[in-house]
Amino acid sequence: MWDTPRQHERIPVSLGIVLESSSGKRDARISDLSLGGCFVDSIAHVSVGEIMVFQVRLPMGLWVQLYGEIVYCAPSFGFGLRFTNLAGEEQILLEQVVLAHGGKTSPFLDSVVEGQTKTPAQISQYVRRVLIADDDPTTRHLTTAIVQREGYAVVAAKDGQEAHDILQSDAHYVATIFDMVMPHMQGLELVRYMKTEERLQHIPVGIMTAEQDPKLWRDSFAAGAGIFLPKPFTPAQMSYMLKVLISQSQT
Repeated sequence: MWDTPRQHERIPVSLGIVLESSSGKRDARISDLSLGGCFVDSIAHVSVGEIMVFQVRLPMGLWVQLYGEIVYCAPSFGFGLRFTNLAGEEQILLEQVVLAHGGKTSPFLDSVVEGQTKTPAQISQYVRRVLIADDDPTTRHLTTAIVQREGYAVVAAKDGQEAHDILQSDAHYVATIFDMVMPHMQGLELVRYMKTEERLQHIPVGIMTAEQDPKLWRDSFAAGAGIFLPKPFTPAQMSYMLKVLISQSQT
């Protein structure tokens, strides 16, 4: 059994990676993951204590560079790594991977799990709040975690219709972030709805999407969106988008 800190739950995964070492690059796969480390299926010759650099492709489409110290070797099978020098953004992304595969994350992100995100009635209107709508749970959880890290309370909707219903009775948001393509009501429809309602017109809107159609981008801006973020995005890019939206709300 490979050695990782016991406070981290290990879960089975299947993530493609590219290992980098003095002998060059090689493809491999992570088959066991926790917030503290991972097990890599590989026939590479490695030694305990060696520092490994690798690129891992996360489910949301991002490639992230990680560092790990080899703590266990199983010749012809693979080796266990303990993550080292994790930045805040990398920690958030790893937590989302663990969460997406059914594992438990930190107490901070446990509050973001489906069904535990606060409703508008549970958050005072005097707290700085951001409304998020995305039908993909992983993206919704990741966006929520990033926005909360920036110091804002989050109300999260699972689709456009739910966001619309929330906005009908609650206009106390410093910003809104919508996915473009959602069931029941598209992000673009939400933007148009907000800009026709006087009580909502002042709230900045950000749109995120994996769609590459330039017409959607133009239509979003024409409808009143303030910024557009392509998917997949990094935590730094989402943080920047949020800062732009907040600056718009203060003008």
